[in-house]
Amino acid sequence: MKTLQHVLTGLLVLILIGAAGLGVAAANTRNNTSEFAAALDNLNPLVKDETVYVSTNVKPDRHFIGGGGEDEYVYTVTSVNAAGKQRKLQFLSQWRLKPNRYLAIQAKGQNVVSWQATTASKLPQKVKMKLG
Repeated sequence: MKTLQHVLTGLLVLILIGAAGLGVAAANTRNNTSEFAAALDNLNPLVKDETVYVSTNVKPDRHFIGGGGEDEYVYTVTSVNAAGKQRKLQFLSQWRLKPNRYLAIQAKGQNVVSWQATTASKLPQKVKMKLG
């Protein structure tokens, strides 16, 4: 009986350490635009999918030719969620973004899943206040 109690206590301790580790990982990847941070957020069950918004009034960080010969642009942007919370994100585009527009980005932490153009009228109020 004591052995079973020790095993269950050990399992509980491991679960608590694992959960704490996931929480620390989620906090440490915020505003970290590395590929490792995006991969870690993608695997972390504590990081939830959310829609964030960005202004396209940014210049690309980098331009290069992709493996298929296509143009690739790397953008680092400050995103805002519906609650007004900001986060830095980095994503690729196969064309230069048109200025004075907005994007709605589906992200799981630092992992950009998809993005699409949106209009100022569709931005949540707290996003409008932050993005202008």
